[in-house]
Amino acid sequence: MRMVGKDNRCSVLVPVIFVLLLIGFPFFFFGGPGYHAGRSFKAAWDLGHVVFFFLTSSLVIALLGSVWQERKSWQLFICLFFLILVAGVGIELLQQSVGGRMVDGWDLYRNQLGCLAAFCLTGSLPISRKVNFYILVGVLGLLFVAIWPIYQGLVDEQTARRQFPLLADFETPFEQTRWKDVRQLQRQQEIVRHGHFGLRVQLSTATYSGTSLFYFPNDWRDYKRLHFSVYNPEDEFFFLHCRIHDTLHAQHGMRFDDRFYRRFELQPGWNDFSVSLQNVRTAPATRLMDMAQIEGFGVFVIRQQRARVVYLDYMYLGR
Repeated sequence: MRMVGKDNRCSVLVPVIFVLLLIGFPFFFFGGPGYHAGRSFKAAWDLGHVVFFFLTSSLVIALLGSVWQERKSWQLFICLFFLILVAGVGIELLQQSVGGRMVDGWDLYRNQLGCLAAFCLTGSLPISRKVNFYILVGVLGLLFVAIWPIYQGLVDEQTARRQFPLLADFETPFEQTRWKDVRQLQRQQEIVRHGHFGLRVQLSTATYSGTSLFYFPNDWRDYKRLHFSVYNPEDEFFFLHCRIHDTLHAQHGMRFDDRFYRRFELQPGWNDFSVSLQNVRTAPATRLMDMAQIEGFGVFVIRQQRARVVYLDYMYLGR
């Protein structure tokens, strides 16, 4: 009776999984989050690779698992694991040619994780229950790591909405992830303008080197000024450049005259800067900036002869 029940469940699940895979496959090539989409949405979309190949592997196991003898289960796993790797590489290359997306090795990792999770959760590997349990714990740990960016994004997105018009003060643990590029950023406590934490920014000798606030509430219409503080630890001044643009900037070719730009003289020690948002609004040469859809704020240096460091803190909008 148990076998009959199991067969009935498989007969129902197989077509359901097959339909879900048909629905999900086009999303490898169409749709998806934009460049400035929220972190949680991007992370959830990436997790779709795990779900899709978990369902794919589960479907194959349901269709072929009973055909293969137990001694051949490892062969089924190895063959399917390899085929998913090949399929994943093919999808990445097609995405690059069709949609211009970059090949993402992490997507390949997520594909393989989905396959491994399916074999472990269905107990389809020819190993003892004890060994399967330990492997399953490891897989669940990897799934937790894959899900973590969604949690991180959701928490900081809610924090950013609650803090607004404060844009960044680095007092909460995930604020650093609002900025690009995280590899050159460090949240620290030694040099701080406000509160207990500030952001250390490593600058290089590249043509343009700096960081940009990437994830933040976009509607700045009710405010008149943007305030932010920058610390220069050196004994000499140098120039720090600032840029602000809205969502329409890309439609206008991202031209230099279609954004707000200003150069600040960064003196030794703390520098408290203030930018008129009316000047930001009128900065584009052929239009008015959409202050309800501000998309990016960046600070950077140009062609430095040596590497430098600056510290950012307390960025907020004022009335």
